[in-house]
Amino acid sequence: MPLRRAGGGVAAGASGIGVRAMRYYRLWIYTCNTALLAGALAFSGAAARTVFLDFRRALIPSLTLYQPSFLYAYLALVTQGGALQLLGCVAALRLSEKLLNAYWLLLLVLLFGDVVLGAFWAFRFERICQELKPALRIRFYQEYGTNNDLTEMWNRLQAENSCCGVTGPDDYNSSSVQMQIPMSCCLKPPPAVNATCDGDQQHHSTGCDERLLAYLRSTASLLAILGYCVLAFLKMCFLGILRYEIREMIQKIRILRTELELPNANGIVPGTLRAECAESERESLLVRPESAAFLSSPPTQTKNPNGNNNYEMREYRRHDNI
Repeated sequence: MPLRRAGGGVAAGASGIGVRAMRYYRLWIYTCNTALLAGALAFSGAAARTVFLDFRRALIPSLTLYQPSFLYAYLALVTQGGALQLLGCVAALRLSEKLLNAYWLLLLVLLFGDVVLGAFWAFRFERICQELKPALRIRFYQEYGTNNDLTEMWNRLQAENSCCGVTGPDDYNSSSVQMQIPMSCCLKPPPAVNATCDGDQQHHSTGCDERLLAYLRSTASLLAILGYCVLAFLKMCFLGILRYEIREMIQKIRILRTELELPNANGIVPGTLRAECAESERESLLVRPESAAFLSSPPTQTKNPNGNNNYEMREYRRHDNI
């Protein structure tokens, strides 16, 4: 919950004190948010370029955009590309224990999802590669020449990747299918628009299944590097760091809440009472002659046992005594 005074209103000095006392921890949260946002944007851009906008993906029957693993990937990218950053910033600005814990737990859930999704695709990908050739051949024989979209994409694949058929030009003249070899298989463009490639030396001899397999492996390598070597590694590092930083931040939030919220039995805020006692002590020292030597001597620095960043708490106490 945000820091509030005992009367129910937001503490007037809480925001100023909180900004100074918590800036070290807020900096960690802002750094985590920025790094994860940059990683999510880089992964989204690479996935859009190699999967969504590449026509070769549509030729692979097992790579549909609406399978459950892809749906989870969409949700995870949206979460760590905006929702996670919003939760972390709100938690840091409001100094809310619940939101800080929710921020850390959400980061943990996203990392766990990355591990599960990566393990799933490690087995799934090898199966897709093994089933690629027979699946392409079945679809080629069933839809090439009858499905205009597939025919156009297949001819584009043959022309741009210097391949012909699924395993070679013989796929156009097999026992199950008898077709003329299209001009997209030609080594050189034929003079006539509707001409076909005839002869063994006029068309590409490599099958397009090898080109699609190379596309699959290169895409998988790129997304694995960005997904695991960048995004998952950042999450793991920030989870370890923020575990201790958020714990210390919550401890200081509780101290600030005690100073600003909890009144004593007489309804006096403890910070105000301590400031009045300190003022009375300073006045008593000024009127006593023997206190001159004490006032002229440098003050001793007390050790604050509250862990890191003692400067922030000393700054808070100095502000509280004014």
